[in-house]
Amino acid sequence: MVKPNDEVGPSPVTGLRGRRAVQAAQTRMEILAAARRQFVTNGYAATNMKEIAAAAGVSVQTVYDSVGSKPELVRRLNDLIDVEAGIAEIAMTVPGEMDPLVLAVVPARITRRLIERCGDIVRASIDGSRADPGLVDVSQEGRRRHRLGARAVAQRLDTLRALESMTVDAAATTIAMLADVRVALALIDDHAFTLDDVEAWIGTTTTRALLLDDRPR
Repeated sequence: MVKPNDEVGPSPVTGLRGRRAVQAAQTRMEILAAARRQFVTNGYAATNMKEIAAAAGVSVQTVYDSVGSKPELVRRLNDLIDVEAGIAEIAMTVPGEMDPLVLAVVPARITRRLIERCGDIVRASIDGSRADPGLVDVSQEGRRRHRLGARAVAQRLDTLRALESMTVDAAATTIAMLADVRVALALIDDHAFTLDDVEAWIGTTTTRALLLDDRPR
């Protein structure tokens, strides 16, 4: 008979379930890591599920059971972007920032961080949405978040009365276009820009387009 004060450890069944859950999570992470490597090496369209399974050391059926189809792999990878890139820590500075010059370059910092830390996932999402209609929603969601971020910066600049005869809508559109990750990738791929070059170009161009006075203070 177990007394009220006796310590009772987890049952064998509970412990087994816990170990299985940990193993399942580990398998998912290994599959996602393998898919990420394959997308970088071969591109989305040229990557097949057999290659991903082989790279992860599991069966194709395990890939489907643990994560899902190829589009679902990209969706899961896309979910990692905000965390890996640390976007929230940059975005959180916007509401309290008082210097328009600092605010104007926030989108440049975010775009640079996205490419620097998650450029492979970004490229996989873009390539995948072109090749697979099942990924169009992923691309659209990324663009929606990007537009929301651009509007937050535009609204803050407007609050500080720093916009150059421009509405918030026009400023948000300008920011969204200049800081679009596809523009940044074109600068890298077609014009041999480094990440430093990309950040400087977006920041300088945005500042000149938006602010009443972009001279250093």
